[in-house]
Amino acid sequence: MENNPVISAVTDIAASPEEGWKVLTDFAGYAQWHPDLSFVDVPTEVRPGTVLRARLSTGSEMDGDYDFTVLHYEAPRRLAWEGGIPGVVTGDHSFLLDPHDGGTRYTESETFTGPAAVETVEPNRAQMEKNSASYGRAIKERLESDH
Repeated sequence: MENNPVISAVTDIAASPEEGWKVLTDFAGYAQWHPDLSFVDVPTEVRPGTVLRARLSTGSEMDGDYDFTVLHYEAPRRLAWEGGIPGVVTGDHSFLLDPHDGGTRYTESETFTGPAAVETVEPNRAQMEKNSASYGRAIKERLESDH
């Protein structure tokens, strides 16, 4: 497990975890705030096992359409999904919203597994870390602009 690459970012947000959860789980609204991810054909009910269809547009070779299977949907604290290319490289992507200093500590983390995980992530690590931090800033801006 220790050889599996991990990309993560932590962002403190001046909004409650409940407010963060509403934005994070409004999959149809991602295009309004997320710089690289949008969802298509969003199901009306989301729970563990639900498949979300997403489009990633980062300007890299990782761009494309992906299916993410929801692993955890624990309002208003934890959302996690997995996706990728089975048997090659998959990512377990988690989002935690913890109460912190009157607001929320938002932690986004993705652990990559599979035979191509290291060779896929390591050459792209700097950009992936930059992107992950930008996603935290984007949800922070969305939430704090509502106050």
